Amino acid sequence: MIEFLSNESWINPQLDVLLYIQNIRVQHTNILSTFFLSITSIGEFWLPSLICAIFYWCINTRNGLYLFTIFGFNLLFSQLFKMIACVYRPWVLSDKIHPVEAATTFARGYSFPSGHSSMAASVLGGLAFIYKKKIWLCLVLVALILTVGFSRLWLGVHTPQDVCIGLLTGAALVFLVNFIINWAEKDKNRYLYLLTIIDIFALCALIYICYFNEFPMDYINGKLLVNPQNSIRSTIICYGYALGLINGAMICKRFFPFDASSGRIKTKILRGFIGGILLILLINLPIEFCFRNPCNYKIIFILPIIVGFFITAIYPLIFSKIKFLYYN
Repeated sequence: MIEFLSNESWINPQLDVLLYIQNIRVQHTNILSTFFLSITSIGEFWLPSLICAIFYWCINTRNGLYLFTIFGFNLLFSQLFKMIACVYRPWVLSDKIHPVEAATTFARGYSFPSGHSSMAASVLGGLAFIYKKKIWLCLVLVALILTVGFSRLWLGVHTPQDVCIGLLTGAALVFLVNFIINWAEKDKNRYLYLLTIIDIFALCALIYICYFNEFPMDYINGKLLVNPQNSIRSTIICYGYALGLINGAMICKRFFPFDASSGRIKTKILRGFIGGILLILLINLPIEFCFRNPCNYKIIFILPIIVGFFITAIYPLIFSKIKFLYYN
């Protein structure tokens, strides 16, 4: 555990900020909390996945690959940082903090950095980078990113340090991934080299997390504050999904590239509609099942890989081979 991230002199002022926000929250109706619960979903699995997929399948394949790579990198790095830092949630650090219950469903593990904030900053930041010439759209996207970050404070599930580092991580990935994709596009085989590096890094990180990382084992009244096995399971799921997405997209790019801009508008709408339904079902059934049920580690690693690979490789291959879905 990285001590300076959670020592009293560092964390107490941040808890004071959360208490101030909490006092405002309890004096209002649930309307604002409902609003922030909706906004915070921008940083969850399904909505960023859908945004990336629509670009990848229906608008611009290169930009979709860029967004999916940012998405995957965000899962890989955010989870690694969480598991190394092992910082507790605000309500664990102080019994004065009372988060909005509905926001704690996927906030049972470690806190630093905020995954929702980094996901919003990376995917929406990627969109802003793609449309950087449209200033009004960039301003809207930046406002959404900051609102997602604030929603994590309003809901009481993260400290300011979690949110700030999450936002900075996501923003850094926007530029890092753009540099990497530009490098890979100079030679068709570079995608395979890049993929090898990513896979080796992810597997080494998983081995370290599962077998060599030392987790805090703090108890209150005989109850373990955070069960590291639950956090390990969440990390394996995130890594599996990220590797499925990235491997699928880059293998597809190298061996059976397709053009998302091909076809008439109604063809693209049909492609996106069918794919969107499949994506939501695949995320809400197999991946949610893995999150909520103590499965074998091999299952919770392989199943998300299959889901991610289907989204970025198998589904594009299907619609690129079916004439009435792909051509005029």
